[in-house]
Amino acid sequence: MFFKVTKLLIAFVIARHILGWVYLMGFHKTPSNHWPGPCRAVSPVEHGAEDMVLTKSGLVIITSGIDTTYRGDATDPRITDAEGKLYAFDMTNPSGNATELKLGVDFDFSPHGISIWESGESETRLFVINHRLEAETVEIFKLSGTLAKPVVEHVKTVQDPLFTSMNDVLATGPDSFYVSNDGYLRFTIWRGLERLLNFFWGSIVHYDGEDARTVIGSLFEPNGMALSLDGKFVYASLPFYSYIGVYARDEETNSLTLLRKIVLGNIADNPWVHPITGDIWYGAIPIGYRTIAAITDFDAAAPSMAVRVRSLSSEDRPFEEYKTYDVFLDNGHLMSTSSSAVAYGNHLLVGSVVQKLVYCEMKTETTISRDIY
Repeated sequence: MFFKVTKLLIAFVIARHILGWVYLMGFHKTPSNHWPGPCRAVSPVEHGAEDMVLTKSGLVIITSGIDTTYRGDATDPRITDAEGKLYAFDMTNPSGNATELKLGVDFDFSPHGISIWESGESETRLFVINHRLEAETVEIFKLSGTLAKPVVEHVKTVQDPLFTSMNDVLATGPDSFYVSNDGYLRFTIWRGLERLLNFFWGSIVHYDGEDARTVIGSLFEPNGMALSLDGKFVYASLPFYSYIGVYARDEETNSLTLLRKIVLGNIADNPWVHPITGDIWYGAIPIGYRTIAAITDFDAAAPSMAVRVRSLSSEDRPFEEYKTYDVFLDNGHLMSTSSSAVAYGNHLLVGSVVQKLVYCEMKTETTISRDIY
């Protein structure tokens, strides 16, 4: 009897695991289109706009050319061979194209997550996750110049044994930051097994300018991160569980404590906090299996979406109650594999893991201050 019960329990656990993956991959969903206004692809970005940051002046800095094989993904060679780049896009002149920034570095560059430190008391700095073949690093750049001619200068590289398989970075000072490790193994087919078996080998690490320490361990593929406007909360995406975690941040020790979960109906990638409203905007994957297909075959189309999450709670208890708005939906014909989103006035940029960058003029009256969507 004991063995029969044990077999049934094992069968139940396996079936639940398989059904969970099937549901997450979105086999039951049908893609649709909903644009907030006229949208277009932004040249010359063709190989991804995985993550983005917005300066106070309206300049967007974009990472492009990530090599997704670092996490064991079967990847189209056209993606693997793409050159890693940073682009700039001027939200105050949205009819223009993106501009490639000259990096002036002599190391291999496969950028992923990006963050910005713009305090006004020191130089503006960019923090970029880099998947070098030999190591995971955070590259720190100085950002200067003008909206029309931005300039980046490499300042330094930060590397630490706790940087195992990084996904995103979140600046907390001119030399300090959090990083999310979306796993442990990298550039190996065994990484696929780590994901399939749901090994909780992910983590969030804080680097204080000298030393790194793990502030949250035993996570399953934590992804993008963002900081609340007052710096007291960190929002971290757990895409395989379809939620964004709201973490209280100790500003002295940088320890994090999970307070609540923003439960979503999609796979959230990179959250971004609106500098006026504090709303969370993010790029999302509405149908997971189509995204996997699009990374395997560059010509395949995967639906894309951008979502806004508005807190209905007080500032000291953010997102206890909230509303979500599907601001942008595309069935894959304009853009594929969405991952990030930023808004500036009625201007919206939506980025992709491996394909195009899309700009939309939001005709529905500004989402900055009104409950429209």
